[in-house]
Amino acid sequence: MDTIFRSLRAFAITVAAIAATGCAHQVSFQDAHYDTGAKQQAASVVAVIDQATLDKKVAIRSFMTGIAHSWEAQPGDMLKQVVDIELPQMFASYEFSKADKEPRGTGPGLVLGFTVPGYEFADFHATISVAVVAKGRGGNLLFEKTYSATGDTQGGKMFWGGAFAMKSAMRQSSLDAYKKIFAQLRTDLEADGVISALNAK
Repeated sequence: MDTIFRSLRAFAITVAAIAATGCAHQVSFQDAHYDTGAKQQAASVVAVIDQATLDKKVAIRSFMTGIAHSWEAQPGDMLKQVVDIELPQMFASYEFSKADKEPRGTGPGLVLGFTVPGYEFADFHATISVAVVAKGRGGNLLFEKTYSATGDTQGGKMFWGGAFAMKSAMRQSSLDAYKKIFAQLRTDLEADGVISALNAK
């Protein structure tokens, strides 16, 4: 019994040592670009993402790709990159800010505040939730909603590529989830008549 206990203890110490000295990889997107196919609206938009959201990090581990490695997802930075892609294609004027501010000019304007209440990478895919607050000029609340989406499964890539493929798998599944979320947001903006109401002013 003592021999078994000593063996188990030695194994646990070894695992802990490997985990402590293993590689930590930060995961965000790298120069992501894509066409949303959205019709650009004649309005100004300010995207607001606070510093706490931008700095958000989520630790991820996967035994499939090796316990000596860990990954640190950066969902706030991912969100910022997707916002920079999506909103300029939706609006004639786009500006980013870390705090609420009025859109440029005096014409139709919209402020969209974003946070990431949830990010998870498990079972080979990312699951993300993004909370959105939409306001008109003067702080008039238009709508508030939390969107959730699951990215494409990357199990095959992780199985064959191991630790080398983990970062790519997280990026691809996360980007897919964010794109699905923004597709929902575009639909809601149009369905709720927010854009048409702003353009009528």
